[in-house]
Amino acid sequence: MKTSIRASLRSTQDSNDHPLKWAFEEGSKMGFDGLELCMEAGAWRFKLAGSWTREMIDGAKELCKQYEMSIYSLSSDWAWSYASFFPDFKGWGRGVELLADDAKLAKELGAHTILMHLGTSKGSWEDCKSLLKDTAAAGEENGVAFGFEANIWTANQGFGGLEALCRMADEVDSPYFRVYLHNGYPRAGFPLQDEVKMAGDRLAQAMHSSSLVSGRVEIDFEKAFAAMKKTFADGAYTFEVGWDTVAESKKLLDEMIAKYW
Repeated sequence: MKTSIRASLRSTQDSNDHPLKWAFEEGSKMGFDGLELCMEAGAWRFKLAGSWTREMIDGAKELCKQYEMSIYSLSSDWAWSYASFFPDFKGWGRGVELLADDAKLAKELGAHTILMHLGTSKGSWEDCKSLLKDTAAAGEENGVAFGFEANIWTANQGFGGLEALCRMADEVDSPYFRVYLHNGYPRAGFPLQDEVKMAGDRLAQAMHSSSLVSGRVEIDFEKAFAAMKKTFADGAYTFEVGWDTVAESKKLLDEMIAKYW
């Protein structure tokens, strides 16, 4: 199992540094194996995959070599903005094209997984399945798996919880559409070992972690790791925690890995 942390592009005025250099510098110092690259669309951050130049791509690959770190996954965070303009699944034609762009960039950067979701968009089960099949096809074309974040599915799509997402994965029936977990028990979901077992072979090879020291998440690492060794042995345990507060959680995870992995 690898350790990873989410990172966004940061452009500094009057600097020629690659906008990911900061993340490789800080992540390397903290002992992370790699990053999850956030693909954002907002008022001050708009750098979708299709806008990446050859120079940007090659620069990121050089940073991976220089710092001996990987970009394991991309996160299609722009979907929140997209869903606000296209609240129905029927409007996701262009969205699937943007997901395909993410898959192409992921392939270039050596990432194996893309965290996806559909924001707050809703519609019928069949419409959702249709666009997810198209998304999986884009993943297959690029050799990159899309993982639907389970807690966003549960909160927003209106079909039910993790069991329903697993059923959708079975109906999409592609190794390029998978289940992306985010530990949230007891606030949400099931204990991590139960979710890992429930997802089984559908499990994406990256998963999110909240803070491990805030008291909001409970994980029995002995049981969770025993389950993860079967379907997540080479996966990336990815912190969705602020860089200024992640050190304690990373320390605890390292201790648990040394004890139980």
